[in-house]
Amino acid sequence: MVVNSALFDCVKASARLCPRFCCAFIAAGLWVGVSVPAVFAADYLVDSSYGGVEGAAGGGYAGVYSSVVSALSDSSAVAVPSGASPLAPNRVIFAPGVYDTANVTGVSLVNSKNNIAFVNPTGNPEDVVITSFLNSAYNPGTGTIGTTGSSSLQLRGDNTTAIGITFANSTATPYIVNVVQQSNDPQGNYNTGQTQTSNSQAVALKVTGDQQAFVNSRFLGYQDTLYVDGGRAYFEDVYVNGNVDFIFGQGTAVFKDATINLEGSHSGGTITAARTDKRTSNGFVFLDSRITGDSIQGDPVIDPDSAASATGPSDNNMWLGRPWGWQQPQADAGTVWINTEMDDAIRTLGWTAWNSNEVLPNAKNGGDPGRDTRYAEFNSTDENGDPIDTSGRIFWSNQLTADQAADYTVENVFSPEADFPWFGLGYAGSDDPIDPDYSWPAFWGDRNLDNDTNNAFVKGNPDAYTNPTWTIDGAWDPSGQIAAAVPEPAGVAVVLLVLCRTRRKTVRD
Repeated sequence: MVVNSALFDCVKASARLCPRFCCAFIAAGLWVGVSVPAVFAADYLVDSSYGGVEGAAGGGYAGVYSSVVSALSDSSAVAVPSGASPLAPNRVIFAPGVYDTANVTGVSLVNSKNNIAFVNPTGNPEDVVITSFLNSAYNPGTGTIGTTGSSSLQLRGDNTTAIGITFANSTATPYIVNVVQQSNDPQGNYNTGQTQTSNSQAVALKVTGDQQAFVNSRFLGYQDTLYVDGGRAYFEDVYVNGNVDFIFGQGTAVFKDATINLEGSHSGGTITAARTDKRTSNGFVFLDSRITGDSIQGDPVIDPDSAASATGPSDNNMWLGRPWGWQQPQADAGTVWINTEMDDAIRTLGWTAWNSNEVLPNAKNGGDPGRDTRYAEFNSTDENGDPIDTSGRIFWSNQLTADQAADYTVENVFSPEADFPWFGLGYAGSDDPIDPDYSWPAFWGDRNLDNDTNNAFVKGNPDAYTNPTWTIDGAWDPSGQIAAAVPEPAGVAVVLLVLCRTRRKTVRD
Protein backbone atom coordinates (compact mmCIF):
# COMPACT_ATOMS: atom_id res chain seq x y z
CA MET A 1 0.00 0.00 0.00
CA VAL A 2 1.27 3.48 -0.91
CA VAL A 3 0.22 6.29 1.39
CA ASN A 4 0.22 10.00 0.59
CA SER A 5 1.87 11.75 3.53
CA ALA A 6 0.09 15.09 3.12
CA LEU A 7 -3.30 13.39 3.00
CA PHE A 8 -2.31 11.33 6.03
CA ASP A 9 -1.50 14.54 7.88
CA CYS A 10 -4.93 15.86 6.98
CA VAL A 11 -6.58 12.68 8.23
CA LYS A 12 -4.67 12.94 11.50
CA ALA A 13 -5.81 16.53 11.95
CA SER A 14 -9.37 15.61 11.06
CA ALA A 15 -9.28 12.71 13.50
CA ARG A 16 -8.94 15.18 16.34
CA LEU A 17 -12.23 16.71 15.23
CA CYS A 18 -14.16 13.62 14.25
CA PRO A 19 -12.57 10.27 15.17
CA ARG A 20 -15.49 8.06 14.12
CA PHE A 21 -15.72 9.51 10.63
CA CYS A 22 -11.97 9.32 10.09
CA CYS A 23 -11.86 5.69 11.15
CA ALA A 24 -14.49 4.94 8.53
CA PHE A 25 -12.52 6.99 6.01
CA ILE A 26 -9.35 5.02 6.71
CA ALA A 27 -11.20 1.71 6.49
CA ALA A 28 -12.53 2.69 3.10
CA GLY A 29 -8.94 2.90 1.87
CA LEU A 30 -9.43 6.12 -0.05
CA TRP A 31 -5.76 7.02 0.15
CA VAL A 32 -4.47 3.83 -1.44
CA GLY A 33 -2.55 4.23 -4.69
CA VAL A 34 -1.35 7.78 -4.21
CA SER A 35 2.41 8.20 -4.54
CA VAL A 36 4.55 9.19 -1.56
CA PRO A 37 6.68 12.36 -1.73
CA ALA A 38 10.41 11.67 -1.69
CA VAL A 39 10.99 14.03 1.25
CA PHE A 40 8.76 14.47 4.28
CA ALA A 41 8.39 17.93 5.80
CA ALA A 42 8.00 18.38 9.52
CA ASP A 43 4.78 19.88 10.83
CA TYR A 44 4.52 22.21 13.83
CA LEU A 45 1.38 23.45 15.58
CA VAL A 46 0.59 26.87 17.02
CA ASP A 47 -2.51 26.78 19.22
CA SER A 48 -3.25 29.39 21.86
CA SER A 49 -5.07 26.79 23.98
CA TYR A 50 -1.94 24.64 24.31
CA GLY A 51 -0.75 24.41 27.91
CA GLY A 52 2.39 22.30 27.61
CA VAL A 53 6.07 23.08 27.19
CA GLU A 54 6.71 25.47 24.31
CA GLY A 55 8.19 23.64 21.33
CA ALA A 56 7.74 20.15 22.77
CA ALA A 57 6.80 17.38 20.34
CA GLY A 58 3.38 15.84 20.65
CA GLY A 59 0.20 14.88 18.89
CA GLY A 60 2.08 13.98 15.73
CA TYR A 61 3.78 17.39 15.53
CA ALA A 62 7.51 18.04 15.73
CA GLY A 63 6.74 20.95 18.06
CA VAL A 64 3.69 22.56 19.64
CA TYR A 65 3.41 26.19 20.78
CA SER A 66 0.87 28.41 22.45
CA SER A 67 2.66 31.59 21.35
CA VAL A 68 3.45 32.75 17.85
CA VAL A 69 6.47 34.55 19.34
CA SER A 70 8.04 31.37 20.72
CA ALA A 71 7.28 29.57 17.45
CA LEU A 72 8.70 32.15 15.04
CA SER A 73 10.96 34.66 16.77
CA ASP A 74 14.65 34.62 15.86
CA SER A 75 15.37 35.05 19.57
CA SER A 76 13.35 31.98 20.58
CA ALA A 77 15.51 29.00 21.50
CA VAL A 78 12.75 26.58 20.50
CA ALA A 79 11.53 28.28 17.31
CA VAL A 80 10.59 26.31 14.23
CA PRO A 81 13.81 25.68 12.27
CA SER A 82 14.38 26.19 8.56
CA GLY A 83 12.92 23.55 6.31
CA ALA A 84 14.87 21.25 4.02
CA SER A 85 14.03 23.01 0.76
CA PRO A 86 11.27 25.05 -0.95
CA LEU A 87 9.61 21.76 -1.91
CA ALA A 88 10.05 20.28 1.57
CA PRO A 89 9.28 23.15 3.93
CA ASN A 90 8.63 22.97 7.64
CA ARG A 91 4.94 23.69 7.92
CA VAL A 92 3.54 25.77 10.75
CA ILE A 93 -0.10 24.82 11.23
CA PHE A 94 -2.22 27.46 12.97
CA ALA A 95 -5.28 26.62 15.02
CA PRO A 96 -8.00 29.27 14.59
CA GLY A 97 -7.35 32.36 16.66
CA VAL A 98 -5.91 35.87 16.86
CA TYR A 99 -2.16 35.87 17.52
CA ASP A 100 -0.69 39.14 18.81
CA THR A 101 2.99 39.13 17.90
CA ALA A 102 3.93 41.91 20.29
CA ASN A 103 1.88 41.06 23.37
CA VAL A 104 4.91 39.65 25.17
CA THR A 105 7.94 41.50 23.85
CA GLY A 106 6.50 44.80 22.69
CA VAL A 107 8.72 44.69 19.59
CA SER A 108 8.33 43.59 16.00
CA LEU A 109 8.41 39.82 15.49
CA VAL A 110 11.32 38.88 13.19
CA ASN A 111 11.64 35.49 11.51
CA SER A 112 14.70 34.75 9.35
CA LYS A 113 14.18 31.04 8.73
CA ASN A 114 14.14 29.63 5.20
CA ASN A 115 11.68 27.18 3.69
CA ILE A 116 8.80 27.80 6.09
CA ALA A 117 5.10 27.46 5.26
CA PHE A 118 2.26 29.00 7.28
CA VAL A 119 -0.91 26.97 6.83
CA ASN A 120 -4.47 27.51 8.02
CA PRO A 121 -6.23 24.13 7.67
CA THR A 122 -9.73 25.68 7.60
CA GLY A 123 -8.92 27.55 4.40
CA ASN A 124 -10.68 30.70 5.66
CA PRO A 125 -8.17 33.51 6.29
CA GLU A 126 -10.55 35.14 8.76
CA ASP A 127 -9.93 32.21 11.12
CA VAL A 128 -6.20 32.85 11.62
CA VAL A 129 -5.06 36.42 12.31
CA ILE A 130 -1.45 37.47 12.99
CA THR A 131 -1.47 41.06 14.26
CA SER A 132 -0.11 43.63 16.73
CA PHE A 133 -0.75 47.15 18.06
CA LEU A 134 2.66 48.47 17.06
CA ASN A 135 2.93 51.78 15.23
CA SER A 136 5.87 53.87 14.14
CA ALA A 137 5.23 56.63 16.68
CA TYR A 138 5.18 54.26 19.64
CA ASN A 139 7.94 55.15 22.11
CA PRO A 140 8.99 52.33 24.45
CA GLY A 141 11.24 54.74 26.33
CA THR A 142 14.24 54.84 24.00
CA GLY A 143 12.72 56.66 21.06
CA THR A 144 10.06 55.91 18.48
CA ILE A 145 10.29 52.55 16.75
CA GLY A 146 9.82 53.76 13.14
CA THR A 147 8.21 52.11 10.14
CA THR A 148 10.08 48.79 10.13
CA GLY A 149 9.79 48.54 13.89
CA SER A 150 6.02 48.87 13.60
CA SER A 151 5.72 45.61 11.61
CA SER A 152 3.55 42.95 13.20
CA LEU A 153 5.78 40.41 11.49
CA GLN A 154 8.98 40.59 9.46
CA LEU A 155 9.88 37.69 7.16
CA ARG A 156 13.57 37.90 6.32
CA GLY A 157 14.18 34.33 5.17
CA ASP A 158 13.81 32.90 1.69
CA ASN A 159 11.05 30.66 0.33
CA THR A 160 8.35 31.49 2.86
CA THR A 161 4.81 30.47 1.92
CA ALA A 162 1.52 31.46 3.57
CA ILE A 163 -1.88 30.02 2.75
CA GLY A 164 -5.14 31.18 4.27
CA ILE A 165 -3.60 33.65 6.76
CA THR A 166 -4.58 37.19 7.75
CA PHE A 167 -1.65 39.52 8.43
CA ALA A 168 -2.79 42.70 10.15
CA ASN A 169 -1.81 45.69 12.19
CA SER A 170 -4.58 46.63 14.60
CA THR A 171 -3.33 50.11 15.43
CA ALA A 172 -6.16 52.62 15.13
CA THR A 173 -4.43 54.55 12.36
CA PRO A 174 -5.76 56.85 10.89
CA TYR A 175 -8.00 57.57 13.87
CA ILE A 176 -5.11 57.50 16.30
CA VAL A 177 -5.49 61.22 17.01
CA ASN A 178 -9.13 61.10 18.02
CA VAL A 179 -9.90 57.78 19.70
CA VAL A 180 -8.88 56.26 23.00
CA GLN A 181 -6.20 54.16 21.31
CA GLN A 182 -4.04 57.24 21.00
CA SER A 183 -2.39 55.92 24.18
CA ASN A 184 -2.25 52.32 23.00
CA ASP A 185 0.84 50.28 23.77
CA PRO A 186 1.87 46.99 22.10
CA GLN A 187 0.21 44.99 24.87
CA GLY A 188 -3.16 46.55 24.14
CA ASN A 189 -3.17 48.72 27.26
CA TYR A 190 -4.33 52.33 27.29
CA ASN A 191 -2.28 53.75 30.13
CA THR A 192 1.07 54.69 28.62
CA GLY A 193 0.22 58.37 28.54
CA GLN A 194 2.03 58.73 25.21
CA THR A 195 -0.23 60.87 23.06
CA GLN A 196 0.03 60.34 19.34
CA THR A 197 -0.25 63.51 17.31
CA SER A 198 -0.59 62.31 13.76
CA ASN A 199 -1.35 59.36 11.52
CA SER A 200 1.26 56.67 12.05
CA GLN A 201 2.78 54.00 9.86
CA ALA A 202 1.59 50.62 11.10
CA VAL A 203 2.91 47.72 9.01
CA ALA A 204 1.07 44.41 8.96
CA LEU A 205 3.83 42.48 7.19
CA LYS A 206 7.32 43.29 5.97
CA VAL A 207 9.04 40.84 3.62
CA THR A 208 12.73 41.17 2.81
CA GLY A 209 13.60 37.63 1.74
CA ASP A 210 13.53 36.23 -1.77
CA GLN A 211 10.90 33.93 -3.28
CA GLN A 212 8.01 34.46 -0.87
CA ALA A 213 4.50 33.31 -1.83
CA PHE A 214 1.12 34.23 -0.35
CA VAL A 215 -2.16 32.65 -1.44
CA ASN A 216 -5.74 33.16 -0.25
CA SER A 217 -4.54 35.59 2.41
CA ARG A 218 -5.46 39.04 3.74
CA PHE A 219 -3.32 42.06 4.63
CA LEU A 220 -5.16 44.54 6.82
CA GLY A 221 -4.07 48.01 7.86
CA TYR A 222 -4.31 51.67 7.01
CA GLN A 223 -0.98 53.39 6.39
CA ASP A 224 1.92 51.26 5.08
CA THR A 225 0.09 47.94 5.35
CA LEU A 226 2.30 45.71 3.18
CA TYR A 227 6.04 46.42 3.02
CA VAL A 228 7.61 44.44 0.15
CA ASP A 229 11.25 45.42 0.42
CA GLY A 230 13.19 42.32 -0.54
CA GLY A 231 13.53 40.12 -3.60
CA ARG A 232 10.64 38.40 -5.35
CA ALA A 233 7.21 37.99 -3.80
CA TYR A 234 4.06 36.45 -5.25
CA PHE A 235 0.52 37.27 -4.11
CA GLU A 236 -2.41 35.31 -5.54
CA ASP A 237 -6.07 35.61 -4.60
CA VAL A 238 -5.25 38.03 -1.78
CA TYR A 239 -7.03 41.01 -0.22
CA VAL A 240 -5.05 44.11 0.75
CA ASN A 241 -6.69 46.95 2.66
CA GLY A 242 -5.14 50.35 3.17
CA ASN A 243 -5.23 54.07 2.91
CA VAL A 244 -1.82 55.67 2.36
CA ASP A 245 1.13 54.08 0.50
CA PHE A 246 -0.15 50.73 1.67
CA ILE A 247 1.78 48.57 -0.81
CA PHE A 248 5.34 49.88 -0.76
CA GLY A 249 9.05 49.06 -0.93
CA GLN A 250 11.77 48.13 -3.39
CA GLY A 251 10.90 44.48 -3.97
CA THR A 252 9.67 42.81 -7.14
CA ALA A 253 6.13 41.56 -6.58
CA VAL A 254 3.37 40.10 -8.73
CA PHE A 255 -0.22 40.46 -7.53
CA LYS A 256 -2.47 38.08 -9.46
CA ASP A 257 -6.25 37.99 -9.07
CA ALA A 258 -5.90 40.31 -6.09
CA THR A 259 -8.42 42.65 -4.46
CA ILE A 260 -6.92 45.99 -3.44
CA ASN A 261 -9.33 47.87 -1.18
CA LEU A 262 -9.12 51.62 -0.64
CA GLU A 263 -10.21 52.36 2.92
CA GLY A 264 -10.60 55.98 2.00
CA SER A 265 -10.55 58.03 5.20
CA HIS A 266 -7.51 59.99 4.02
CA SER A 267 -8.18 62.41 1.20
CA GLY A 268 -5.78 61.81 -1.62
CA GLY A 269 -4.57 58.44 -0.40
CA THR A 270 -2.27 56.30 -2.55
CA ILE A 271 -2.14 52.56 -3.18
CA THR A 272 1.53 52.05 -4.07
CA ALA A 273 4.78 53.71 -3.06
CA ALA A 274 7.46 51.78 -4.91
CA ARG A 275 11.14 52.69 -4.59
CA THR A 276 12.36 50.19 -7.15
CA ASP A 277 16.11 49.94 -7.59
CA LYS A 278 17.45 50.99 -11.00
CA ARG A 279 19.05 47.57 -11.34
CA THR A 280 15.65 45.91 -10.99
CA SER A 281 13.51 45.83 -14.09
CA ASN A 282 10.19 45.55 -12.30
CA GLY A 283 8.70 46.70 -9.03
CA PHE A 284 5.00 45.93 -8.49
CA VAL A 285 3.04 44.20 -11.26
CA PHE A 286 -0.73 43.72 -10.88
CA LEU A 287 -2.35 41.14 -13.16
CA ASP A 288 -6.09 40.52 -13.59
CA SER A 289 -6.93 42.24 -10.32
CA ARG A 290 -9.45 44.73 -8.97
CA ILE A 291 -9.41 47.96 -6.98
CA THR A 292 -12.41 48.34 -4.70
CA GLY A 293 -13.56 51.16 -2.45
CA ASP A 294 -15.47 49.40 0.30
CA SER A 295 -15.91 50.61 3.85
CA ILE A 296 -14.20 48.58 6.57
CA GLN A 297 -16.51 49.92 9.25
CA GLY A 298 -16.80 47.47 12.12
CA ASP A 299 -14.03 45.16 10.93
CA PRO A 300 -13.23 43.09 14.05
CA VAL A 301 -9.48 43.13 13.40
CA ILE A 302 -8.64 46.72 12.51
CA ASP A 303 -11.82 48.66 13.24
CA PRO A 304 -13.69 47.21 16.22
CA ASP A 305 -14.78 50.72 17.25
CA SER A 306 -17.38 51.30 14.55
CA ALA A 307 -18.04 54.83 15.74
CA ALA A 308 -14.57 55.82 14.52
CA SER A 309 -14.86 54.08 11.19
CA ALA A 310 -14.56 55.49 7.70
CA THR A 311 -16.77 54.96 4.73
CA GLY A 312 -15.41 54.11 1.34
CA PRO A 313 -13.53 56.80 -0.57
CA SER A 314 -15.37 59.42 -2.56
CA ASP A 315 -15.12 59.54 -6.33
CA ASN A 316 -11.94 60.85 -7.95
CA ASN A 317 -10.08 60.91 -4.65
CA MET A 318 -7.28 58.29 -4.66
CA TRP A 319 -4.08 57.61 -6.60
CA LEU A 320 -2.59 54.47 -8.15
CA GLY A 321 0.84 55.33 -6.79
CA ARG A 322 3.59 57.82 -6.03
CA PRO A 323 7.40 57.35 -6.15
CA TRP A 324 8.83 56.82 -2.69
CA GLY A 325 12.51 57.69 -2.48
CA TRP A 326 12.63 59.63 -5.74
CA GLN A 327 15.52 61.66 -4.31
CA GLN A 328 17.49 58.55 -3.41
CA PRO A 329 20.26 57.73 -5.90
CA GLN A 330 19.08 54.21 -6.69
CA ALA A 331 15.32 54.76 -6.78
CA ASP A 332 13.25 54.44 -9.96
CA ALA A 333 9.73 53.44 -8.96
CA GLY A 334 8.15 50.71 -11.07
CA THR A 335 4.41 49.89 -10.91
CA VAL A 336 2.28 48.36 -13.68
CA TRP A 337 -1.44 47.59 -13.67
CA ILE A 338 -2.65 45.14 -16.34
CA ASN A 339 -6.31 44.13 -16.84
CA THR A 340 -7.45 45.85 -13.66
CA GLU A 341 -11.00 46.73 -12.65
CA MET A 342 -10.80 50.10 -10.92
CA ASP A 343 -13.21 51.72 -8.51
CA ASP A 344 -14.27 55.25 -9.42
CA ALA A 345 -12.29 56.52 -6.45
CA ILE A 346 -9.18 56.49 -8.67
CA ARG A 347 -8.45 59.98 -9.89
CA THR A 348 -8.56 60.89 -13.55
CA LEU A 349 -4.82 61.71 -13.46
CA GLY A 350 -4.12 58.25 -12.04
CA TRP A 351 -0.71 58.94 -10.53
CA THR A 352 0.89 61.65 -8.42
CA ALA A 353 4.34 62.99 -7.52
CA TRP A 354 5.76 62.22 -4.09
CA ASN A 355 5.52 65.86 -3.02
CA SER A 356 5.59 69.40 -4.42
CA ASN A 357 9.42 69.49 -4.44
CA GLU A 358 9.55 66.77 -7.07
CA VAL A 359 7.95 68.97 -9.71
CA LEU A 360 10.10 72.05 -9.14
CA PRO A 361 12.26 73.03 -12.16
CA ASN A 362 15.41 72.94 -10.02
CA ALA A 363 14.69 69.49 -8.60
CA LYS A 364 17.31 66.83 -9.23
CA ASN A 365 15.06 65.28 -11.87
CA GLY A 366 14.49 68.61 -13.58
CA GLY A 367 10.94 68.73 -12.29
CA ASP A 368 9.89 65.69 -14.36
CA PRO A 369 8.68 62.78 -12.16
CA GLY A 370 8.71 60.58 -15.26
CA ARG A 371 12.51 60.40 -14.94
CA ASP A 372 12.16 58.65 -11.56
CA THR A 373 9.19 56.44 -12.34
CA ARG A 374 8.12 53.56 -14.54
CA TYR A 375 4.34 53.77 -14.26
CA ALA A 376 2.03 52.06 -16.73
CA GLU A 377 -1.39 50.56 -17.32
CA PHE A 378 -3.07 48.34 -19.85
CA ASN A 379 -6.77 47.64 -20.29
CA SER A 380 -7.96 49.42 -17.17
CA THR A 381 -11.72 49.06 -16.80
CA ASP A 382 -14.45 50.21 -14.46
CA GLU A 383 -16.23 47.81 -12.13
CA ASN A 384 -18.62 46.86 -14.93
CA GLY A 385 -15.75 45.84 -17.18
CA ASP A 386 -16.08 48.84 -19.47
CA PRO A 387 -12.83 50.54 -20.60
CA ILE A 388 -11.76 53.58 -18.61
CA ASP A 389 -10.89 56.72 -20.53
CA THR A 390 -7.18 57.06 -19.71
CA SER A 391 -6.59 60.08 -21.94
CA GLY A 392 -6.57 62.25 -18.82
CA ARG A 393 -3.75 60.36 -17.12
CA ILE A 394 -0.77 62.40 -15.98
CA PHE A 395 1.65 62.99 -18.87
CA TRP A 396 4.58 61.13 -17.35
CA SER A 397 2.71 57.84 -16.96
CA ASN A 398 2.44 55.29 -19.77
CA GLN A 399 -0.14 53.16 -21.55
CA LEU A 400 1.28 49.81 -22.70
CA THR A 401 0.58 48.25 -26.06
CA ALA A 402 -1.06 44.82 -26.19
CA ASP A 403 2.24 43.22 -27.15
CA GLN A 404 4.05 44.87 -24.25
CA ALA A 405 1.35 43.89 -21.77
CA ALA A 406 1.42 40.27 -22.96
CA ASP A 407 5.04 39.98 -21.87
CA TYR A 408 4.19 40.72 -18.24
CA THR A 409 3.66 37.19 -17.01
CA VAL A 410 4.60 35.61 -13.68
CA GLU A 411 7.25 33.51 -15.40
CA ASN A 412 8.83 36.44 -17.19
CA VAL A 413 8.83 38.88 -14.29
CA PHE A 414 10.55 36.35 -12.03
CA SER A 415 13.14 35.26 -14.60
CA PRO A 416 16.49 37.05 -14.29
CA GLU A 417 17.97 36.40 -17.72
CA ALA A 418 17.93 33.29 -19.92
CA ASP A 419 15.56 33.72 -22.86
CA PHE A 420 13.85 36.82 -21.54
CA PRO A 421 16.00 39.96 -21.36
CA TRP A 422 14.50 41.62 -18.30
CA PHE A 423 18.00 42.20 -16.98
CA GLY A 424 21.28 43.19 -18.55
CA LEU A 425 19.60 45.82 -20.70
CA GLY A 426 18.84 48.28 -17.98
CA TYR A 427 19.94 51.77 -17.07
CA ALA A 428 22.88 52.67 -19.29
CA GLY A 429 24.26 55.69 -17.47
CA SER A 430 25.04 59.17 -18.71
CA ASP A 431 26.64 57.99 -21.97
CA ASP A 432 23.37 56.47 -23.12
CA PRO A 433 20.59 57.96 -21.03
CA ILE A 434 17.80 56.92 -23.40
CA ASP A 435 17.95 53.16 -23.75
CA PRO A 436 14.88 51.68 -25.49
CA ASP A 437 15.57 48.37 -23.74
CA TYR A 438 15.51 49.84 -20.26
CA SER A 439 13.13 47.62 -18.29
CA TRP A 440 12.14 45.88 -21.47
CA PRO A 441 9.54 45.45 -22.93
CA ALA A 442 8.40 49.00 -22.24
CA PHE A 443 10.29 52.11 -23.26
CA TRP A 444 10.36 54.57 -20.38
CA GLY A 445 12.30 57.45 -21.90
CA ASP A 446 15.00 59.59 -20.37
CA ARG A 447 16.11 58.78 -16.84
CA ASN A 448 17.35 60.88 -13.96
CA LEU A 449 21.03 61.46 -14.72
CA ASP A 450 21.60 62.91 -11.26
CA ASN A 451 21.41 59.35 -10.02
CA ASP A 452 24.57 58.53 -11.95
CA THR A 453 26.87 60.24 -9.44
CA ASN A 454 29.85 59.29 -7.35
CA ASN A 455 27.73 58.54 -4.32
CA ALA A 456 25.06 56.63 -6.23
CA PHE A 457 24.51 52.94 -5.72
CA VAL A 458 24.24 52.44 -9.47
CA LYS A 459 26.70 53.98 -11.89
CA GLY A 460 25.98 53.05 -15.46
CA ASN A 461 25.12 49.53 -16.53
CA PRO A 462 27.52 47.10 -14.78
CA ASP A 463 28.98 44.26 -16.85
CA ALA A 464 27.92 41.77 -14.20
CA TYR A 465 24.34 43.00 -14.03
CA THR A 466 22.45 41.45 -11.13
CA ASN A 467 19.44 42.26 -9.05
CA PRO A 468 20.83 43.22 -5.63
CA THR A 469 17.82 41.87 -3.76
CA TRP A 470 17.37 38.51 -5.49
CA THR A 471 19.44 36.24 -3.27
CA ILE A 472 18.62 33.02 -5.13
CA ASP A 473 19.98 32.39 -8.62
CA GLY A 474 17.79 31.57 -11.56
CA ALA A 475 14.13 31.90 -12.40
CA TRP A 476 11.37 31.25 -9.91
CA ASP A 477 8.08 29.46 -10.44
CA PRO A 478 6.10 29.85 -7.20
CA SER A 479 3.60 27.09 -8.05
CA GLY A 480 5.80 24.24 -6.81
CA GLN A 481 6.55 26.01 -3.55
CA ILE A 482 2.84 26.66 -3.00
CA ALA A 483 1.87 23.07 -3.78
CA ALA A 484 4.39 21.78 -1.23
CA ALA A 485 2.62 23.72 1.51
CA VAL A 486 -0.91 22.53 0.73
CA PRO A 487 -2.35 19.20 1.90
CA GLU A 488 -3.02 17.08 -1.16
CA PRO A 489 -5.30 16.23 -2.79
CA ALA A 490 -6.91 19.51 -1.72
CA GLY A 491 -10.43 18.39 -2.58
CA VAL A 492 -10.33 15.43 -0.22
CA ALA A 493 -8.88 17.59 2.56
CA VAL A 494 -11.71 20.07 2.27
CA VAL A 495 -14.33 17.30 2.22
CA LEU A 496 -12.83 15.80 5.37
CA LEU A 497 -12.98 19.05 7.31
CA VAL A 498 -16.48 19.93 6.08
CA LEU A 499 -17.93 16.51 6.90
CA CYS A 500 -16.35 16.46 10.34
CA ARG A 501 -17.63 19.95 11.10
CA THR A 502 -21.10 18.95 9.93
CA ARG A 503 -21.11 15.89 12.16
CA ARG A 504 -20.00 17.86 15.21
CA LYS A 505 -22.69 20.47 14.62
CA THR A 506 -25.37 17.78 14.29
CA VAL A 507 -24.34 16.14 17.56
CA ARG A 508 -24.41 19.45 19.46
CA ASP A 509 -27.82 20.32 18.09
